[in-house]
Amino acid sequence: MNEGRVSRGAEKALGIIGIVFNLIVIISTILLISNSGSFQNSPQFQQIEEEIRNNPSFSNPQDAQAAIDAFAASFGAVGWTLVALLAISTLFAILALLNLRKDKNAKLAGAFFIIAGLFAGILSLTSILFYIAAIMCFVRRAKHRRDDDMRYRDNDRGGRSDDYSRRTDNTETRTDEALHKKEDTPYRPL
Repeated sequence: MNEGRVSRGAEKALGIIGIVFNLIVIISTILLISNSGSFQNSPQFQQIEEEIRNNPSFSNPQDAQAAIDAFAASFGAVGWTLVALLAISTLFAILALLNLRKDKNAKLAGAFFIIAGLFAGILSLTSILFYIAAIMCFVRRAKHRRDDDMRYRDNDRGGRSDDYSRRTDNTETRTDEALHKKEDTPYRPL
């Protein structure tokens, strides 16, 4: 194991899965938008048009036709907006993955994952994957060597030497083994 480095494989995997989900939604939305002309000629859309025209809230046929036209136009506009937002999300996720190459840039990668999650939809499956990857980037730290932890722990407890051989007080000299037996606090790694 590399000392001082954290494996960022989980964050990378979550980022790649999120990017794949974004690309699937982008492609399916583009296909839906491009096939919307055939949808408007389908029997289902004709039935929706008939229901709108028969709706008593529309007093004249021009209002009903305006509502139908607005529905058809908004379908394309909403679809292209969704494609643009997901493309921006994918771009930020790729930037996050590129910053995960170096362990020092994990916090920047986490910020990019959060931005990617916001553009992917605040509570979509893709955004949740990006948020989890961001949290992992912020929380996971490099582990220290056990010897270093013992040295820091022992220095905090009263100044044992780094080689753990002996400790001298004004009254007595004890070996390191005796110190471990008499301690009432169990060893807890930092």
